[in-house]
Amino acid sequence: MENHSLSDDTLDSAGAQSESAGMSRVLVCLDRSELSETVLSYAVMLARAIGGSLTLMNIVESSGDTTSESHDALVWELKRNEARQYMGQLLERIRRLDVPVDIQIEEGRAAEQILGFVRQHTVDFVILASHGTHGLAEWSLSSTAAKIISRTHSSFIIVPATPVYQHAEQESCVRRILVPLDDSPRSQAALPLAVRIARQQDAELVLAHAIEPASFHHYSGIPHADRETVDAASSVLESVAQEYFRQVAARLKGEGIKVSVVVTPCASAIELIYEIVARRKIDFVAMSAHGSSGSEQFPFARTSSHLISHAPVPLLVVQDLDREQMSRCLRRRRYDSAPLKGGKSTINDIP
Repeated sequence: MENHSLSDDTLDSAGAQSESAGMSRVLVCLDRSELSETVLSYAVMLARAIGGSLTLMNIVESSGDTTSESHDALVWELKRNEARQYMGQLLERIRRLDVPVDIQIEEGRAAEQILGFVRQHTVDFVILASHGTHGLAEWSLSSTAAKIISRTHSSFIIVPATPVYQHAEQESCVRRILVPLDDSPRSQAALPLAVRIARQQDAELVLAHAIEPASFHHYSGIPHADRETVDAASSVLESVAQEYFRQVAARLKGEGIKVSVVVTPCASAIELIYEIVARRKIDFVAMSAHGSSGSEQFPFARTSSHLISHAPVPLLVVQDLDREQMSRCLRRRRYDSAPLKGGKSTINDIP
């Protein structure tokens, strides 16, 4: 069966106008489940922070087990009407918040249709829940979410599909935002957007930097004097990092942003992130896809890859690679053609 675009003409026009006017577009993926609706408040938050528009997208998936063309057409028409009614209700809810919004309804396989829309249109951000219609499973991401994240060129927000993240669209849903940073400019790709969200939500920014120990420090046979040299160098690095992030925090405070800094030796950045999320009651993490150790051969570096698959709170990942770099990366990794096996997320397989 052919794919169908089911948006109302007026909504298509609004979407085209926002795209041509250069307004940032946020694609909101919904499958009509309560779990997928956990994304709505974060979508409104992001649209307001960037002055962008929302495209609410629903995919009507055909069953493929129909017995006749007439039966197939009837089933499709019923599903289409249900989707129109549902999306129309969401549209009115968002419009009342004075956020530019349009809807898009397609037929086909969810991941394929969403990725196709992203490739054919200017989509700056994709927002989706970790799970949807099929409910929570043993995997940390649904197969659809994993496919979209691993193959999209866009930055994205992924929201763990649990009731704690269900907020009314008009409510502030973020109070403390964690921004993990290292010593590279690339790691700061998410900072400007995190600042805008913090300002819009009146939230506190927590800037975190882990000073990981030198790997050779644990080898046996290193003379005591050399170990002392390594320790002294680590101490200097910590002092330099403390001063640098103090200056960053001072600048942000001067702009009216509430901000605190955590710079500490830690075995890994991932461990520090989990510790801060729990200790500081972080409810949103914003980070770059790559940092100092990230390779352009892969869509995500080790830290962002891990958090995507095991996000303890809603996670914003800003893709620091441009579209051409991402296209080369995806072709190299064959993400555009290789299916994910058994519905299991392979995000962790990305170094």
